[in-house]
Amino acid sequence: MIDSLAEYQSPSMITDTATRESLNAFITKVLQGFSIPGSDVAKYFADPDVAIAGSGLDEYFMGAEAVQYGVTWVTTLNIRWEPRLVVSWMRGDIAWEQIRVDGHTIENEEPTIVQYVATGVFQRNRNVDGWTWLYWGGGEPQKVARL
Repeated sequence: MIDSLAEYQSPSMITDTATRESLNAFITKVLQGFSIPGSDVAKYFADPDVAIAGSGLDEYFMGAEAVQYGVTWVTTLNIRWEPRLVVSWMRGDIAWEQIRVDGHTIENEEPTIVQYVATGVFQRNRNVDGWTWLYWGGGEPQKVARL
């Protein structure tokens, strides 16, 4: 389930319901693909300028080939990615979102939910899915900031 921040307003927020729902459905589909080993989710990261910066020290990928390799690797981690809160903005054909995600995993043989926050940048296109992912930057929030 994707929630939103009803009290937050910005001139660039996506107010068109169909556009917002289309982008949220795309994000949900991609995160579901992240959760399935061997899925074809990497195809959504095909733009030649796409980039990813994850929370790990070596999670930096630039360009379609490297990013698709990284996305395919993520599908092997046995994490179920579930979007929880999404705030969306758009100018022209470029949209960006803050995405709060629950990462369902196993730690010490116990089911665990790891909070994850990502920024996604997307370009609207005319293919069947309607969107191309241009940038993913994410990390695990900490109770006490170190920087």
